[in-house]
Amino acid sequence: MNNVKKYTGIVLLILLVFFKIQDSNFVMKVENISYDAYQSLFIKKDNYDGVVIVDIDEKSIGEIGQFPWRRDVFAKLIDRLNQYGSSVIAFDIFFSEEDKQNPKKILEEFNIENDKVIDSDQQLLESINSSKVVLAILGDVSAYNKDNNSKPKTNIISRGDNAANHVYSFKNKIGSLEKFNNAAAGIGTISYLDSPDAVLRSIPLFLKIDNDIWPALSLETLRVLHDHKSILINSDEAGINLIKTRKYEIKSDPNAIVHINYKEFKKEHYIPAVDVLNMSVNANKLRDKIVIIGSSAQGLFDFVKIPNGDVIPGVQTHAHLIENIVNDDFIIKNLYTAIIENILLIISLVLVLIIPNKILPKYSIFFFSGLVLILISSSMIVYQFNYFVDVLYIILSSSLLFLTTLYFRYLRENEIAIENEKKQIVLKQEREIAGEVQKKLFPKEFTNKDLIFAKNVPAKDVSGDYYDYISMNENEVYFTLADVSGKGVKAGILMANAAAVFRSMAKLEKSVSTIAKFINNQVAENSYQGMFITAVIGKLNIAEKEVEYINLGHEPIMIFNKDYNFEYLKSTLPPLGIMKMEDENFFQTSKINIKDKNLMVYTDGVTEGYLENNQELQVKGLEQELKKNNLVKNEDIINHISSILTKRDLPLRDDVTCLIVSGF
Repeated sequence: MNNVKKYTGIVLLILLVFFKIQDSNFVMKVENISYDAYQSLFIKKDNYDGVVIVDIDEKSIGEIGQFPWRRDVFAKLIDRLNQYGSSVIAFDIFFSEEDKQNPKKILEEFNIENDKVIDSDQQLLESINSSKVVLAILGDVSAYNKDNNSKPKTNIISRGDNAANHVYSFKNKIGSLEKFNNAAAGIGTISYLDSPDAVLRSIPLFLKIDNDIWPALSLETLRVLHDHKSILINSDEAGINLIKTRKYEIKSDPNAIVHINYKEFKKEHYIPAVDVLNMSVNANKLRDKIVIIGSSAQGLFDFVKIPNGDVIPGVQTHAHLIENIVNDDFIIKNLYTAIIENILLIISLVLVLIIPNKILPKYSIFFFSGLVLILISSSMIVYQFNYFVDVLYIILSSSLLFLTTLYFRYLRENEIAIENEKKQIVLKQEREIAGEVQKKLFPKEFTNKDLIFAKNVPAKDVSGDYYDYISMNENEVYFTLADVSGKGVKAGILMANAAAVFRSMAKLEKSVSTIAKFINNQVAENSYQGMFITAVIGKLNIAEKEVEYINLGHEPIMIFNKDYNFEYLKSTLPPLGIMKMEDENFFQTSKINIKDKNLMVYTDGVTEGYLENNQELQVKGLEQELKKNNLVKNEDIINHISSILTKRDLPLRDDVTCLIVSGF
């Protein structure tokens, strides 16, 4: 029996050491518990005032308007920061597309020339070009080529083994438009590496993206601050061992990863963006400071969980990284700390295996308690010098207390998960109720489906699209199809508002221009933070096959005959709700005879919807589907289009809504 105990103990010792060396998920979880506890217990006060966060917060969004803001707002923000004397401006956001709110572009779409109208993208470009601005880039694992040829601004000097062999790699990048990147003084990554429990403990200082090595936003910001051109990476076959600039030396792990030493971040480091724009900030808070522009607004969902249990805005992690680099204050976890942990594990397990068999049972408790106290004390002392040596796995591998700890941890986390799940169920039920209410706004099928047919397939519980038709007599039918900017409940409420106006005005047999005017003014008075509606409103004369219509910022109206000759009636007026208009003459209508033709109106969810092959349908694809399947009847066309756009076993990209008025 003694031999069985002896060999069982030896086998268990070997297994526990083996699991530790293998660095299994279980070991990582235990290590994270200890690491997170130290970060909570020994959190230091932030004594570095060189970084300020200009915050896109609730206050700023409330005063400036819904996000994303127009680009000239960011240009003005950069100019204001330069006036305050900020040293470097780093962005934790992208400018990956042309500004959709650019006044110049909007007028160009309607063939309106006005040299006095600003070009918001050009203003931002000029502000970036004349400032020390660092833009963000993000690694993308997808194989889709984003067609962005931007290159790093940093000259990476790789000494020893090629550093690209050791850093984490991404196939593609997501970043700002190439023209903005070219104008910037620096470009840095804001990519995180996935963690099983979604806690951000470490971050890579370099990543390989699209075959180029890119520095982290924090490191790139410091490079630009000091006007350095290069960063040196020392590495050997085991990996990276030193990252060096003229001013800083950083010891990372072999993959260029560092563990952030989170500090108590002062609230004074956050300055609302709107206060900077209004020049209402004490100049000393921004003069000679590194400025990071990011968001803490709840609706933008840029938050991360950190080891001490707090949830902070993602932009704050870059500030912590800059502080750690400047003060050389990272938490050190490397090959040497791992060797120490393994040695301590073997010594502790050997002592636990031998000593209790040599002393009285009542003294075993004191021995084990003393061993635990020595391990914890040693680990805490070492941690004061920023070296993390995990002893929790050592303690738990020698004690049943581990099971109890994990059990109560599981109960606590499970309870939180259940509460969150209950909240999600309640929210889902509320959205479903709103969706059912909204469905009642859509009209019943038209009496003559061969004359008019329409269909809506919502991407979410509540749709932002709407269609309607009202037959006032045997010869006239009012119809409309509209799309609200944005999605969800707010879009649905605004659309219900517009629908009520359309119905009431149509029943009074008002003109199409009058209907457009009243809907426009209703939307302008009740829209939320600049929301608007694109729409087509029309009236069909059944006997004459004539349609009087108006296209307000909507997709072009498709007209085609049985030979599939296509023509498109483009928008001539801006969307509804942009501004209040009292002059009905502004809403000029057009007329078209659709005898032996179909008039088809659809939302962008149709042409920009994804097919089974993950390609967009687009207008040409829509034309090809009609020709290929010889589709002429209203119901057949719409049912076919909605079918091919909903075949993928994935959520819809946008609401799919279509209406056809037939002149056959």
